[in-house]
Amino acid sequence: MRISLHWLNELVNITNIELETLIEKLTLGGFEVEDVLNLTIANKKDVILDISATANRADSLSIYGIGKEVSALLNSQTHNSIYSTGLSLTEKSLQQIILDNHNIKSNDYSIFISFTVENLTKLTSPQWIKNKLSASGLTPLNNLLDYQNYILLETGYPFEFYDLQKIQADLDSQNFELKIDSNTETTSLKASNGSVYNLNNQVLTVKADEKILSIGGIIPNNQYKYETSSSSLLIEGSIFNSKRIRQTSRLLGLRTERSARYEKDLTTSKFSEAYLRLLSLLKTQNEKLVCKLHTIALQPSQTLPNITLQYSTIIDILGPNSVTNKSEFVTPDEISTYLQRLNFDFSYEEKSKSW
Repeated sequence: MRISLHWLNELVNITNIELETLIEKLTLGGFEVEDVLNLTIANKKDVILDISATANRADSLSIYGIGKEVSALLNSQTHNSIYSTGLSLTEKSLQQIILDNHNIKSNDYSIFISFTVENLTKLTSPQWIKNKLSASGLTPLNNLLDYQNYILLETGYPFEFYDLQKIQADLDSQNFELKIDSNTETTSLKASNGSVYNLNNQVLTVKADEKILSIGGIIPNNQYKYETSSSSLLIEGSIFNSKRIRQTSRLLGLRTERSARYEKDLTTSKFSEAYLRLLSLLKTQNEKLVCKLHTIALQPSQTLPNITLQYSTIIDILGPNSVTNKSEFVTPDEISTYLQRLNFDFSYEEKSKSW
């Protein structure tokens, strides 16, 4: 994953950090910097770090995720994006909608939310988005795909776009029900990449009534993909079960950028913020945009388990910081500081030296 230091500096102040120091911090934090690139984007020089993260760190596969890591490593505060949102739907109201809807009985996905978006008149992407895509190694196409790619890079969450008018025309109705289920019989589907895939009862699909919109979490139906002339969208945001996505990808011999994210087991922790961010970006380019919630379903939130961390265990594993005339060990106060920097909710028991 390519990380622009200009973009990273918008989220975490790294102006006074030497490049080698930053690379060393990231390496010690578990992120391998495979390459350092010097690029010129829009007549401005930028340094790009090509970073690889471990497979179990899906939360770090975005500029926000890396920004959070860097802020913890450097003990710096993170900042909000400098670009405005301008959406009447507030983050709090979207989160409340999510909290009020716990009605999934399936283990195949943890959340499914769709919005209809109408009155799209400007599908081109602003220059600053194009610049960030270029810095991240993607070619800007100056259409809606730029927004999908940008929000994926920024937040780590993939979203699917469908042409709303095509769906309504095919169903001959303005209203339809969305659902996720397995096919009851074998059928074929021509995907947006032009290839035809045979679907059976092991393949999850997203349907509008009985019309298949996409292979769930992987790729949309070519029949309902958006065009440069699309004026309305159905936007799907969902998180599928990683095991189910891996099985389907192997079955079909198909892996996409979206499925690759789900395979790494995404969580819902920042999902609503990412969805709002996407709608906000579309709104900045289309002042008369109308966003309406269409479908929402999600699993009940789970209570996080308590984990006990013993000071003696830390010392056994880490050993001394340095060996001089007197061995120096990390102190309980330092450990509490690190936990705070990583945003852990914890309490410390001094008598037992445990968190």
